[in-house]
Amino acid sequence: MRSATLLSLLFILALSDGADCQDFEEFKRKHILPTKFLTKKVDLDVWVKYLLKNKLCGRTEMQSFIKSNEENIKKICNGSGSVSGNYTKSKDLFEVYLVKSSKGIQPKCIITKCTLGNYYVINDHISVVYPLHC
Repeated sequence: MRSATLLSLLFILALSDGADCQDFEEFKRKHILPTKFLTKKVDLDVWVKYLLKNKLCGRTEMQSFIKSNEENIKKICNGSGSVSGNYTKSKDLFEVYLVKSSKGIQPKCIITKCTLGNYYVINDHISVVYPLHC
């Protein structure tokens, strides 16, 4: 059985609490691709438009984007998956894009790397830091 690389996304949310709704909306904007986002191949022009439209170009050196609907991500955050210590690991692999971008002279976005892979998603139950991928 082929082992998959593990993508850790440390969520700062507890989605069962309505007070964290704003945090989830920000996380969704930065990391969850809309289901209508169409790119199976690594099409840099599509990514440039997406990053510019959402003001994400160069936000961090490397960004991760999960191709899924938000309900699937909420399930992981609410404990659906394999629980081990302070972590919940998704049952399924998710399509994840890793995009390296930088800002050019406005309105330019420069993408130097874009890869696609299948990863498990991890929810860290005690983290109070921003999302991190390793």
